[in-house]
Amino acid sequence: MAQWHAELRVSWRAQWISLLLHGVAILALLLAPWPASYTLVWMLLLTLVVFECVRSQRRIRSREGDIALLEGGQIQWRQKRWHITGHQWVTRHAMFLAMRTPSGDREKLWLLSDSMDEEAWRQLRQLLLIPARDA
Repeated sequence: MAQWHAELRVSWRAQWISLLLHGVAILALLLAPWPASYTLVWMLLLTLVVFECVRSQRRIRSREGDIALLEGGQIQWRQKRWHITGHQWVTRHAMFLAMRTPSGDREKLWLLSDSMDEEAWRQLRQLLLIPARDA
């Protein structure tokens, strides 16, 4: 039985943060004084940062769909049951969950407060911040 359930949507904050960080990296590459002999290296680095930016935006957009917190620190997401491994990181506006399936698949999930409605965010934070009680 699910303790909590929500519909994840694309986080505009995550998209802006990603664009900002990649933009700073691109600006640093463009404004740094490069010797003429390093033009090929400069072009390669610039291309890699641009492709990583596109990849990051695609990853952010792929984090949509139903998610549920189950008993025992388990998450139901993407038609799989995930166990939260280690200590999750929870702040007022973001949380980080390292997860693993019984078959060994791993996933690192960043959730930002704008990826769900305000009440669902508040409930999830409350459930994750309460220490697990021993039965």
